[in-house]
Amino acid sequence: MRAALVVAGLISLGGATHAGARAIAGLAEAEEALSAWDVPRAAVVAERLVSERPDDPRVLHLLGRVRHYQGRYAEAAELFRRVGDEDLARLAADTHEITKNHQRQESEHFVFLYPPGKDEILAPWALETLEAAWERVGELLGYRPEGEKIRVEVVQSAEELARVSTLSLEAIRNTGTIAVCKFDKLMVTSPRALLRGYDWRDTLSHEYIHLVITRKSRNRTPIWLHEGIAKFMETAWRGRPGLALHAASQTLLQNAVEKDRLITFDAMHPSIALLPTAEDAALAFAEVFTAVEFLYERDEGSVARLLEELAAGRSDREAVAAVFGRPFPIFEAEWRRHLRQRDYPDAVASLEETRPRFREDGATGDQDPTELSEFRHISDAEARRNAHLGELLRARGKLAAAAAKFERAFERVGARHPSLSNKYAMTLLALEETERAIRILEKALAAYPDHALTNLNMARAQMQKGNASRARPFLESSLSVNPFDPELFYRLLAVAREDGDEVLAARSRRAIELLGGRVPEE
Repeated sequence: MRAALVVAGLISLGGATHAGARAIAGLAEAEEALSAWDVPRAAVVAERLVSERPDDPRVLHLLGRVRHYQGRYAEAAELFRRVGDEDLARLAADTHEITKNHQRQESEHFVFLYPPGKDEILAPWALETLEAAWERVGELLGYRPEGEKIRVEVVQSAEELARVSTLSLEAIRNTGTIAVCKFDKLMVTSPRALLRGYDWRDTLSHEYIHLVITRKSRNRTPIWLHEGIAKFMETAWRGRPGLALHAASQTLLQNAVEKDRLITFDAMHPSIALLPTAEDAALAFAEVFTAVEFLYERDEGSVARLLEELAAGRSDREAVAAVFGRPFPIFEAEWRRHLRQRDYPDAVASLEETRPRFREDGATGDQDPTELSEFRHISDAEARRNAHLGELLRARGKLAAAAAKFERAFERVGARHPSLSNKYAMTLLALEETERAIRILEKALAAYPDHALTNLNMARAQMQKGNASRARPFLESSLSVNPFDPELFYRLLAVAREDGDEVLAARSRRAIELLGGRVPEE
């Protein structure tokens, strides 16, 4: 659409001259390149056009967009001001203001830009994640971006994410959006901005996959397939795809299937982040995940071929039909049958417990201050009362009595509430009942595999048993959600020294320093 408007404008201005025709062709070529996120080609054309038509507002506008895609935000803002586009000028100026003092670390294919200070902790782990995604996703989707390194920019709040992404702050908060892939780059929120962190390493992989999809399909992938492929593939960097749909989302999906309340694929356009509620967004992600899961389980090469069909100009329904081998309505009917027959987890989990919560939002404002603090979400009154009594006893050092109260609460509600599971397990660890604690934590991880404190407690339990090496994956899982807990890095340093892993030791020492701690001597 934008290319058509530009061409129409130039025809009205440039007439039928050879120079005008050349400019029309150049603008159309550059628009096509930018749309496909082929920034190098767009830049070559834009710079040639500027040399030929230095005062043409459409050419200057094009160059401003190219500069924005290149990360040259101050130049982009000035170009947009010259042609009177105040909205894009504000976007570029805000992005420049937010990122101008960012530090940077680079790997072979990525440049990671982050605010000075504690967010430096993210850099080596982020680059490791992204390089693993570059390799593994490249195998699965048949595409590895080459050329200029991919920009990854860290922002410090929901408000900053809104200013650099064009999403509204309301949409970000309503749906729990914490990262965006746009303008040929990744924009991610620091885990420091959230009360309990979030799965930031999988999120980096997820947003990177959006970039791969856009480039490989020449930006012809509709949102439902975009999100389905990214969600399904996001865990490939750490082993295999298809691990990202946790128990709470699967329960939500199962209920929607039973009640025939699925969100249509068309309703997800133009962005899942624009759906009315976080629950709608979670359901949409679960649906599109399973649609891609269904294709992938039939043929692991189907997703890569799907992107090739889209790049060739086929519609989403035509492309799916081509790789599925039958018309799209049959695919959709078979997918719905797959949902009804799919194995759903036994673990009962709450979507509310998994929702990202920004620190700047503070308390929800709708809770009764007389409720039992961290246990207020436990709807079972008897379980809630026992949990509260258990915590009072634990605080007074009466650990055996506390464990008995926590046990009664846990027997009533199981592992549905991480706050209860972790207080129970921590009490058992303090009593040196390590095996009992591990059994509780295993149930908790089945429901919430990414919960930072649960993983940390499992690491504590393993180290209490003398299994430092077995603690490492749990420590890294905790770090992948909340990387600003000093205890993580003291424990990782101990693991690194035992395993002789100098890379891990160096990262851990630096993290301890950034968090204001003292590195223990060997």
